[in-house]
Amino acid sequence: MSEENTDEVMIKKISKHIRKKSAQGNIVEISELKEIDLELNKEEIEKKVEKLKSDAQYSDIRVLSGEEGRYIFSDDNMTKKYATMMAKVEEDNIKELIAETVREDSKIYPRPTDIKVFKKSPFYLEEEVLHKVIDQMVEENNYKDIKKVEASNGALYLYSNAHMEEDHAIGLTEWVEVIRKEIP
Repeated sequence: MSEENTDEVMIKKISKHIRKKSAQGNIVEISELKEIDLELNKEEIEKKVEKLKSDAQYSDIRVLSGEEGRYIFSDDNMTKKYATMMAKVEEDNIKELIAETVREDSKIYPRPTDIKVFKKSPFYLEEEVLHKVIDQMVEENNYKDIKKVEASNGALYLYSNAHMEEDHAIGLTEWVEVIRKEIP
């Protein structure tokens, strides 16, 4: 290994890459670090990541375990919640991502979730795919609390009946989509 690839230089290279990707709204899968020309194998990369996590000058660097991989991000540029969402997108775990979003909206705010949000960042789902996934979800036991509600103008929203009553979801959906737009 050349002198320029000392531990500290490599760790700086890794952290720079992670911070840059995080600033762009992306997480880094640990295996992706092999692609930044470090001349390291998987175990050596893991050791560098562990050193990076324990060094105070890299206190913004976080490691997140997904279902299929491990991801790294800088919490100076994104929240853990957003990084978790990005990991689910990366792993194509769309059903779980939609369910978590709907459940959180229903519980915290409480409000139903306009399905149009899943066509935007970070989801970027196409209309046909989105409707197919929603139809599958309402049939599966893991998502039995996820329900559809449609406004009189045809706009489709989702809510969790574990956190919100159906009448409340219907009323809010109608208010957002129709009634408030009719009031001058």
